[in-house]
Amino acid sequence: MTEKLQFEMQDHTALITINNPAANTWDADNLQALEALIKDLNADPNCYSLVITGAGDKFFSAGADLNLFASGDPEHAGIIANHFHAAFQALTHFNGV
Repeated sequence: MTEKLQFEMQDHTALITINNPAANTWDADNLQALEALIKDLNADPNCYSLVITGAGDKFFSAGADLNLFASGDPEHAGIIANHFHAAFQALTHFNGV
């Protein structure tokens, strides 16, 4: 788990909070952490549901951290895209609601 993602269980509900001010953006580290966490939650028979929220008052999440693309390196962009794909595939296959 990274500091950019906070996790807690409330009864049978997993709560993940994106905590990456100012806009709760995604990067390779928190995408990999999200993927791993979802896989762990799928193996937990006590987890029935999942809520993802954003810290702060302004944003749930603005999406990818565009500063990561400032170099214009297509290989780096591809790596980030692959992390997004893997993380959101894991979300798609989450066992709960």
